[in-house]
Amino acid sequence: MKNTEKPQLDRLADLHMHISASVTPEILWDLAHEQGMKLPTRDYFDFAKSVQISGNVGYDDYLKMYDLLEEIQSTPESMFHLAEQVPTNLYQHDKIDLVEIRMNPMLRSREGKIDLDHIIVYTLQGLERASLKFPRLKTGLILSMDRRFSPEVNRIIVDKAIKYRDRGVIGIDLAGPIDPNFSFDDLTGLSKRIHAEGLGLTIHTGEATDVNEMWEVVEKLKPNRIGHGIASVHDEHLMTYLAEHEIVLETCPTSNLKTQAVKDLDEMRENYHTLLKHHVPFTINTDGPILQNTTLPKEYELLMSNDILTLEEAAMANELAHKVSFIR
Repeated sequence: MKNTEKPQLDRLADLHMHISASVTPEILWDLAHEQGMKLPTRDYFDFAKSVQISGNVGYDDYLKMYDLLEEIQSTPESMFHLAEQVPTNLYQHDKIDLVEIRMNPMLRSREGKIDLDHIIVYTLQGLERASLKFPRLKTGLILSMDRRFSPEVNRIIVDKAIKYRDRGVIGIDLAGPIDPNFSFDDLTGLSKRIHAEGLGLTIHTGEATDVNEMWEVVEKLKPNRIGHGIASVHDEHLMTYLAEHEIVLETCPTSNLKTQAVKDLDEMRENYHTLLKHHVPFTINTDGPILQNTTLPKEYELLMSNDILTLEEAAMANELAHKVSFIR
């Protein structure tokens, strides 16, 4: 029998949110037309359906949706507008008072035609403006590396993160489609530099990849947090390692269901109960509320109403999110 208890959490934190997936279809439509972009469809309602996941999709198809979203957002002015609008909406409607937004500036440079510094600075200014409107709202920017990029290109992203560390860049992420040619060995030097510079490091792994890759990540890169990481439930030794080293999983319930990383609610219930049993630290996040057609309050409601987490466990996850944020 489902638990009808509703979440009673007033101050929420989202640590895993791609800005690409956090913009409403209305704003995306307007931005595209302001830039004179040719969209796949001329009908707004068809377009709106194409930028929101209505059912379950495969992981590769899910990632392909980002290509259009990032192209629409590929101007400094767009990023300024979105970086202000997204946290503002989250604070006003979902009571989120801490949000870490991540994006890849290279994927918005239109193959080098747009200067990376402009993209980053305009984004930071948008976040700063949102925080000026709401003093209790804390925001930070995570710059994403990509598995498809060469070590040299990923190094440029790290250089930019360090350059703007004191202006609101709080950490580095690694995301992108699974690439058989990618090697974590290429990032070991960069990870040491990221840690030495006082930036947070989070790595997408254990979502579409297995525990073997997760072991490689934690041993070679020593991340502070892991994006998703749900595959860890299949390895007791790995869960012990995560708990002992306080490596936090940024779990995204609805996203995992829609990308079929998790089969159903029964499997999700077992996953979270396993994490709790082994004391693996985790937070609850959206991944991108608009693309996933969710909100952070809905994520907590999903978990609580289906007896996946109790109210106390949900509150602990939210408290941990505030504690382990890369925002100083």
